[in-house]
Amino acid sequence: MAVNKLAITINSRRYTVVANESDEYIERLAEHINEKVDYVLKGGQNIIGERPIVLAALNICDEYFKTDEAGRLMKNQLQTCSDKLAAANDRCAALAKENKALKKQLEDADSAQVNMDETAARAEKAYTRNKLNEANSQIKFLEGQIKLLEDKIKEMQSRETEILAMIDDDAK
Repeated sequence: MAVNKLAITINSRRYTVVANESDEYIERLAEHINEKVDYVLKGGQNIIGERPIVLAALNICDEYFKTDEAGRLMKNQLQTCSDKLAAANDRCAALAKENKALKKQLEDADSAQVNMDETAARAEKAYTRNKLNEANSQIKFLEGQIKLLEDKIKEMQSRETEILAMIDDDAK
């Protein structure tokens, strides 16, 4: 990108800026600084000289650092949710495997392949069916948890994108 030379006014003083960024971008930066200077000056204090610019710069740095910290916290939360989602997926896979094994046991019991007396076979069948129902309930619960975590991850990714955009805007 070509080097641009642009005259800007900050707090009623003209400055010449030489930068790789576009004129529009530099003008946006100057406008933001002037907004912060105006905010400092509207504080009701009699501030003169370079002090309004210094105070505005401190306010801008404060915004940047807080936004940057929020971005780091968001990334940590996103990682935690991703870890929980992976654990829930692993648990769901294990339950699905157990469910398959229980179905096989139930089929074996139903087809009379188990050599037990009828009372014992019915008890085993009832136990297996109960375990199967419990496994299905746990799978449904975990699928719901996975859905919630996926929604939360999407929300956090959206928030992270917003924060990163704010950081990029402030960093520019």
